Amino acid sequence: MADVTKRVFSVEVIETNDDGTAKLNNDGTFVFTEKEFAVRLPPYKIMEEANKLKGKVFRESLNSGDMLREQLEDILRQKGLWNDQRQIEYDTLRKEILDREYQLEKGGIKLSDAKYLALEMKEKRERMVEMLSGRSDLDSQTCEGKSENARFNYLFAHSLVYNDDELTPFYPNGLEDYVVDMDNPIAIQGATEFYYLLSGTDNLDDKLPENKFLKRFNFVDDKYRLVEKGSTRLVDRLGRYVDEYGNYIEYNEDGTYYYVDVNGRKLDEETGSFVIDEPSPFLDEYGNPISEEEDVTVAVEKPKKKTTRKRRTTKKAETKTVDADA
Repeated sequence: MADVTKRVFSVEVIETNDDGTAKLNNDGTFVFTEKEFAVRLPPYKIMEEANKLKGKVFRESLNSGDMLREQLEDILRQKGLWNDQRQIEYDTLRKEILDREYQLEKGGIKLSDAKYLALEMKEKRERMVEMLSGRSDLDSQTCEGKSENARFNYLFAHSLVYNDDELTPFYPNGLEDYVVDMDNPIAIQGATEFYYLLSGTDNLDDKLPENKFLKRFNFVDDKYRLVEKGSTRLVDRLGRYVDEYGNYIEYNEDGTYYYVDVNGRKLDEETGSFVIDEPSPFLDEYGNPISEEEDVTVAVEKPKKKTTRKRRTTKKAETKTVDADA
């Protein structure tokens, strides 16, 4: 396979006029257009500068008292983000994934059972990622994490270009421009594409054994979303139709669809409320339909007033004090 030296991607951007102002539609909204950008493998000089920056950031981080990656385990336990029970759960998940991977490689079972194993692997792997989220956040604060991020950011800032003019960098001042523009959709997608370029793969999910199996037997589409066998319609694990956001739907004969709840009952697309063609009237106590215009009084037995027996009080007799000298 030939070495890939760049990756091209497109992002919707706002069109501008010659004076730099944004183009507007008649209704006042922005005019968007697709524009292509590219990330290239950086030249040796840029790699060398990035490695120097990595070493500099590591030393500064270490001198300022930041933790090393080897201290991460103890810090996580101190903060309550990791303990023996979570470690046991993590190790168990990893073992269960490997057991299922072995069964998929070995074969000799029903295809439906193999599909179930692959889906279980996906769920268990997602749980492992979820468990490691706190560790990943904290790892970025280690000396190694900070220095590695600095190196990546430097390389990316000098690798993003316009695809129709590769000599013009997207960030003329390199890292200085990028650090204040990280929320830009172009920067976000570009950084992802650059990561794939450095790692040598389009998508790390492509390498997962469960995804390879599901793709091989057409259980998923190119984005690894479950699809109905023999079609491109999205489904959940139980085979129920869903849209791209996971909402339940049902298809009409013409291929259009409508929204339903988890039990298949039709929902209004705008309000999300149930769609009832002919609502039935409510009934009175005798089973007769009640008109909404009627003033219906439901007989309710009035609770009896609880009477409390008045306590009888006895007035104390007055006693006179008689003077003994009287």
